[in-house]
Amino acid sequence: MATTSLPDGLVPAGSSLEFTEDSIPAALQEEHALGPGHWGVLHVFEGQVCFVDLSTGEETDVTAPDHAVIRPEAPHHLRVSGPVRCRIDFFRKPEDASAMRTPGSFAEEEVKRSFARCEAAGDFAETFYTTFMNASPAIAPFFAQTEFGRQRQLLRDSVYLMVTHDVSDPEMRALLDKLGGLHSRAGRNIAPKLYELWLDSICDTVKQLDPEWSQSLEDHWRVRLRAGMQIIMAAY
Repeated sequence: MATTSLPDGLVPAGSSLEFTEDSIPAALQEEHALGPGHWGVLHVFEGQVCFVDLSTGEETDVTAPDHAVIRPEAPHHLRVSGPVRCRIDFFRKPEDASAMRTPGSFAEEEVKRSFARCEAAGDFAETFYTTFMNASPAIAPFFAQTEFGRQRQLLRDSVYLMVTHDVSDPEMRALLDKLGGLHSRAGRNIAPKLYELWLDSICDTVKQLDPEWSQSLEDHWRVRLRAGMQIIMAAY
């Protein structure tokens, strides 16, 4: 059946595209299963998706902003009957040290150099918050009581860590798990779809500050930061 929490110790293993009711693949709406040791988190950003567990016949309506965790080798399918935005994040059990590297590890050096160029060109955190606050009226209320001097430093330090450390690093993973708890429904209640705006705003900041920006570089930023986002979002 679909559950709401992942086992401890899983590492990110990629993400699907974001789907709507018109683009969700037929394969996801037919019987299928994840492989051994592989887990999925179905995030519903808007609307509702019905998760059908074919081993039990149980049907679970997953309504935004909720998510469902999909177990390895469990036959299931999704059913969509109205407007929806959703995505599936994938996780797996680490097998050995080399297998713990995440999909964004290849981009580490390029993104690290880009971050240094951004900091040399301007104030990364200041530029980010100007961009982020303008991204949606839903964002400002979360910062109503915020002391922005400290918040800008926290943002800068957090992005630096996500750029320079793989999420499989024990200290980095502990930080991400802590952030996931702080931002979960039981904490600050940051809806998962807002993380997409966060990532868009980070990339817009890089575009403004990095004189060597390119679409390929932006793609590398996205894949580098998404692994950490997956861990935080899964804690919602």
